[in-house]
Amino acid sequence: MTVTVVTPTKGRPHLLRRALRSVAAQVGVTATHVVVGDDCPHLGDEGRRRALREEFPHARFVNVLPGDHPDMPRDYLPARLSYLRNLGIGLARTPYVAHLDDDNAYAPGHLRSLVDLLERSPEAEVAHSWRRLLTGTGADFVPDGEDPWHPVPRQRAASYRSLVHHGVFVPGSSVVRDTMRMTDGKMLNRVDTNELLVRRETHERIPFPTDFTVWQRILQTTEDMALCERLLRDGAVTVCSGQATVDYYMGGFSNAAALV
Repeated sequence: MTVTVVTPTKGRPHLLRRALRSVAAQVGVTATHVVVGDDCPHLGDEGRRRALREEFPHARFVNVLPGDHPDMPRDYLPARLSYLRNLGIGLARTPYVAHLDDDNAYAPGHLRSLVDLLERSPEAEVAHSWRRLLTGTGADFVPDGEDPWHPVPRQRAASYRSLVHHGVFVPGSSVVRDTMRMTDGKMLNRVDTNELLVRRETHERIPFPTDFTVWQRILQTTEDMALCERLLRDGAVTVCSGQATVDYYMGGFSNAAALV
């Protein structure tokens, strides 16, 4: 079975290589990797791009220049990332599409475990894993009574307690047990992009959203939250491996304050 992994990047070569190595190390599947540069200087340099192709022959490198894509969103990063992810999805020719940020990594069996789920569940359109939180040095990061992704600092403790109630956080654990489901008539759309494996025809029907309302922007809604909302509204069946097979390094756009 072949899976396409899509990675947007702005240009952090040492981190990108870690992501590329983790895709190359996948077992039980053939993984192709589409790396979409966001006007990335590293990918814009022909010599560096050639070196990457030689080191990672499973990967395809595409650098998106602003002049070539005048419709690409400029004023909200998650919308821009959605656009880049959709470009990568459009280049996929495999039955399944996965996603990996350029600063995170997969465990070797990550893709195989999710493919197995979808192969066993033909009614399911999406599979996902859990993730283990790490600091930049590779130590476990344990949320200490606060949800590091909540945009309003004074509400982070309440959000943490709610997510403990729903089983997403376990006190003392660095594993985030993400979920995508309706709970008491409300959406719990807590699956991170890096955990997703989606049937390609589902992604063609439900791409990452590039239009975000003013309210979504105020709440700092990320592209994965917006995608999960669309999947839930569409009734897409989702299955979970229950395994923390993504190494998620803290300090990115959605949780930059967590390590401060």
